[in-house]
Amino acid sequence: MSPPRSPLAGMALVAFGAIGFGLMPLFARIAYAEGLPPLSLLSWRFGIATLCLLPFLGSMIAAKREMLVATLSGAGYMGINLFYFLALERLTVGLTVLILFTYPLFTILIGWLGFKERLTWQNALAALLVLAAAILILSPAGFGDGTLDWVGIGMAFVPPAAYALFVHVAAKRLSRMAIPVRLGGVFLGGLIAMLVLGMIMDGGIRNPASMAGWGAVVALALLSTVVALGLLLIGAPAAGAERTAIAGASELVTALMVGAIAFGERMDIRMIGGTILILVAILLAAQSPAATHNQPHAN
Repeated sequence: MSPPRSPLAGMALVAFGAIGFGLMPLFARIAYAEGLPPLSLLSWRFGIATLCLLPFLGSMIAAKREMLVATLSGAGYMGINLFYFLALERLTVGLTVLILFTYPLFTILIGWLGFKERLTWQNALAALLVLAAAILILSPAGFGDGTLDWVGIGMAFVPPAAYALFVHVAAKRLSRMAIPVRLGGVFLGGLIAMLVLGMIMDGGIRNPASMAGWGAVVALALLSTVVALGLLLIGAPAAGAERTAIAGASELVTALMVGAIAFGERMDIRMIGGTILILVAILLAAQSPAATHNQPHAN
């Protein structure tokens, strides 16, 4: 697949990739019900994804330095995601997920302060709309009993900040690499991080115990990793980091639909309103002046 040159095409790829990420709760719940622990599931996820790129092994070996950068990027980001699960042990799901969806704001701030990128009102407003949508959608879940766990809150803010930085790395540094090298490095990095964490925290990696478990693992690896992360890494350089973060909010919309369709979870007026806000945010970011005439540059 040739990398897109149009920022709007890049946003479209990222949004479609985010749909794959939004399917993760479906596959994860099936795997958990079959007795597979999270770190084992994630190890199999990245292991199968890495195997899918074996036909490109020669080109990946030839690009040793680029593979190292991509692998370290993948291992760092995927490993830091552990803080998300640690935060879930201390905070409510609603508050943890709400903090996660601050990542568009982090992406814009890192681009503005760290990379001296232009701050457009469209991108800033779009990021605020995503945050407002998350608050609207997640408010029924509740945010706890009023006692603030500052350690848990600190842990919860690590993943969105790390993802925002990863988006900038994908849009700037990884964009110089051939597509198989980008994907292979990130998948391999994720595999290494999950194997190490699985050995340390769970004492080893378990295999799926049933056909349903294997089916969930394979679907997670193919749809929510090879396809989803692949579209993100391909589309991000053209879309730019800020628009990538905003387009990625379609993950939340997909997750809500999965909950309603697959698990019978209620889709009330607040969820519908939040979905509309996210769609407006994506359209607003697409109209940003940078989306029409500025291509992301390599730093």
